[in-house]
Amino acid sequence: MKESDKVLKEVSQLCDDERELEAEVLVKEQLAADPDNLDLMTKLGVIQARLCNDHEAEETFRAVLVRDPNHEDAICGLGRLLDQALRTDEAEELYRSFLENNPGGHCALEDLCRILLSEDQTEHAIKLARNQIKQYGNTPGAFDALRYVLHILEDDLEEELNDDRENKEIFTSLMSNLLEQVELVDRIQSMNNLSEELQTELDDDRTRLLSELEHLVKSAPGRNISIPSNLQKRFSDFR
Repeated sequence: MKESDKVLKEVSQLCDDERELEAEVLVKEQLAADPDNLDLMTKLGVIQARLCNDHEAEETFRAVLVRDPNHEDAICGLGRLLDQALRTDEAEELYRSFLENNPGGHCALEDLCRILLSEDQTEHAIKLARNQIKQYGNTPGAFDALRYVLHILEDDLEEELNDDRENKEIFTSLMSNLLEQVELVDRIQSMNNLSEELQTELDDDRTRLLSELEHLVKSAPGRNISIPSNLQKRFSDFR
C-alpha cells in the first residue's frame, strides 16, 4: 500500500473518532510529500468542512476540480458544503452538470435526490433514483439514491399514519414502501464480492425493515384495515 493510501486510511479513522485537528495535520504533512494527490486534497477539504472552515474547504474542493472536473468525491464535498451554506441552487447545478458527463456517479445522484426532496420534488427524485438502478443495477452503489429516498418517505408516511391511524391509503403506501426497501436489500445481497461493512449494513437494515413490517401488519386489525392480497403475499414471501 502506498504511503498516501496508508495516511488516508489513518485519517479516516481519526475523523471517525472526531479527531479532525490531528487528521488535518497528518493530511497536510502527507500533501507536502505528495502534492498532486487529489484524494488527499479532497480529504483535506472534507476535514476543513468538518472544522467549519467553509471558505478554506471550498477553495480546496475547487482546486481539486480545476485539476480533475470529474473527481466525484470533490464534487460531493463541495455540493454538500454549498447546500449547508444555503447555496442550494449552486449545489444542484453542480450535481446536474457533473451527472451529465458522469451518469454513473452514484454519490452525486444521491446528493441531488436529497436536494430534490428538500424542495418537495419527490416524484423527480424517485424517477432519477429508479432510473439509476435500471442503468447500473449490477452495481451496489446504484441503489443508494432510491434506498435513501424511500427511507425519507417512510418517515413521512409513519408520521402521517400516526396522525390518521385508520387511513388505508397511507397504510398501504407505507407497507409498499417497506416491502420495496426489503426487495432492494435482497437484490444487493444477491451480488458477489460485497464488502463486509456493506453486508453488515444490509443485514441490519433488513432486520429493521422486517420488524417494522411485522409491527405494521399486526396493527392492521386495530386500525380496521384489510391488507390488500398482493401486499400480504409479498410480505409472506419474506417470512
